[in-house]
Amino acid sequence: MTEKVRKAFANTPAVIVVLQPCPTNWGFNSDMTVQISKLAADTCFWPLYEIEHGKYKLNYKPNKKLPVTEFLKEQGRFKHLFRPENKPMIEKIQQYVDTEWERLTRLTGSE
Repeated sequence: MTEKVRKAFANTPAVIVVLQPCPTNWGFNSDMTVQISKLAADTCFWPLYEIEHGKYKLNYKPNKKLPVTEFLKEQGRFKHLFRPENKPMIEKIQQYVDTEWERLTRLTGSE
């Protein structure tokens, strides 16, 4: 992260978008912060990539892409999605994540 910030300052203008899990509002124990962050990347809900001079670069590709439910189920803010009547919502979220991941891997040449 430090290197990414240094790189951004050296190449202004730049934008850095960071996922910052919030135990209080997201509804998980604070000792799970690192695990939640890792699940975000391992499910491709929050892919780690950069764009420099219009060129996309994938910074992390999970060895095994986990289903998005692994990220969602650990957080109280999503507990309503796990009711039987909301199964189509989870399927829609997974479809969106998969579509965006495929698009990103095409853009980065990481297919």
